[in-house]
Amino acid sequence: MGGRKLSLVFAVFALVSLTGTECFFVARSGGSSSSNDGEDDNNSGLIVVIKDGRLVDSPVEGVGYRSGSLVGITGTKGEFQYQVGERVSFFIGDIALGEAVDGKPLITPLDLVPQGTLDTPAVINIARFLQSLDALPDDGCITIPAAVRAAAVQSDAGLSAAIRFLDFSDNVRFTNAAAQLVATLTANYPFTGALVDAQSAQAHLRNSLTAAGIAASIPPER
Repeated sequence: MGGRKLSLVFAVFALVSLTGTECFFVARSGGSSSSNDGEDDNNSGLIVVIKDGRLVDSPVEGVGYRSGSLVGITGTKGEFQYQVGERVSFFIGDIALGEAVDGKPLITPLDLVPQGTLDTPAVINIARFLQSLDALPDDGCITIPAAVRAAAVQSDAGLSAAIRFLDFSDNVRFTNAAAQLVATLTANYPFTGALVDAQSAQAHLRNSLTAAGIAASIPPER
């Protein structure tokens, strides 16, 4: 019962702390058998620190995230919250976007791949996938609609194989699986969705990183 109460507290706290950049929260994991009128209870708290971050290849809106007991959807500026000391993972439905990483103020596709660089195939392919699912191209953001998140599940027989075989680190497997996923998940868009090519996605990511002020880590364009 105590664990359920703690999860509820975290969920409520995540909703009310969206405007802060760093929050401290004392959560209690259970009662005390002490007879000192609750005095010992005051020392049984767990301090949880929650900070704000942003997911960027252009700001990415509509991606699910999880960090400790925090679960949510990235906002219009790519904003999310992370629990200090816990890793944060990003996903679209049942599709994991790279690996879970330590939370920090700015996360890009480079961070979602171990030792990722702008030339790493998995980094480029994560960027390709996000850009291909953008419902509002050319508006300076990447927008993933709720309908896409709801549809991208392995319980859908038509998509389960593609989700299962999607491998960002393998160009051939990625291209085959991602092309099917993009075509299906964007079927209701007002334009024909297609998998963005690697060169275009890399250039887009390069420009986004430059705009974010982290161009020093980017190799020169060939």
